[in-house]
Amino acid sequence: MTKIALIAALLAGAANAALVDTRVDTTPAGAVVDGVLGAGEYGSGAYSYRGAGGGFGGTLGSGTMYFDSDATNLYIGLQVGGNLNDNVTILLDTRAGGFVDATMSDQADGGRRNSTELALNADDAFPAGFLADYSIVIGSFGIVSFELTSGSLNFISYDGAFTGNGTNFREFAIPLASIGSGANRNIDFFAAYVSDSGYASNESVPASPALQANGNPGFGDGQFGGTIGTPGYENFDRFTTVPTPGALALLGLGGLVAGRRRR
Repeated sequence: MTKIALIAALLAGAANAALVDTRVDTTPAGAVVDGVLGAGEYGSGAYSYRGAGGGFGGTLGSGTMYFDSDATNLYIGLQVGGNLNDNVTILLDTRAGGFVDATMSDQADGGRRNSTELALNADDAFPAGFLADYSIVIGSFGIVSFELTSGSLNFISYDGAFTGNGTNFREFAIPLASIGSGANRNIDFFAAYVSDSGYASNESVPASPALQANGNPGFGDGQFGGTIGTPGYENFDRFTTVPTPGALALLGLGGLVAGRRRR
C-alpha cells in the first residue's frame, strides 16, 4: 500500500451510501486567497468536486468547488458555471452531533435563512448520516460563515473581497479551529443553490438524482414536482485535511518498521 493510500485508509473513516466522493489532502501548502485559481493550488485541481442541476442556469450545478488545507486553515474555492445571482450554501459536518433542517430556523437575514431552511417552507431531508455543524454562504454580497444552532446562529466571519454576481473565481479561508476541525479530520459537506428569500433550485454539489429529476423545489410548497422533504439532498462529499507533520512522520515510521519486518 502506498503512503497516500495508507493516509486515505486511516483518515477517510467509514463511508456510507450517501458519501459519494472523498479527496484526501496530501500536500502541506494551502491556497492563496487572491481570486485566481493557481496551478499548484487545491492539489493542482485534484481536490475538486462537481455537482448537477440547471434550474437556476447551472451556476452551481455546472460549477466546480475546490478544497485545500494547511495546518491552520481550510480553503474553499468556487468557480461558478453562470452568474451568481443567488446564494451557494455549503453545509459542513465536522464533529459529532449537529443539526438537520427540521431542527433549525433562523430568519434574521438571507445567509441565516439559507443556512437553516434551504427551501423556505419545507423541512429539507439531509443525506443519511449527515448532521450539519457549520455553514458557509457565498453570494454577490461576499462570503459569510456561521456555527449552526437550534436558535440564532453564531456568526463566525465575513469576507467582502469577492462581491458582485459575475462569474469570477471566489476563494475563502477559515481557521480549522473555528469549524470544530483540526488536522487529520474529515470535513463532510454538500452545497445547495438558493435565493436570498429561500426559493431553492435543483442545483447541488454533489449530484442528488431525485432533486435533479424534478423542477426547482421553490419554497417547498409543491409548485414543481412536489416538496423537497423526501428524499431531498441525498448525497455528500468528503474532504480530509492535510496531516500534521507529526502524523506524517508517524506514517513514515510505520512504513519503515513494516519494511524492516519484510526483510
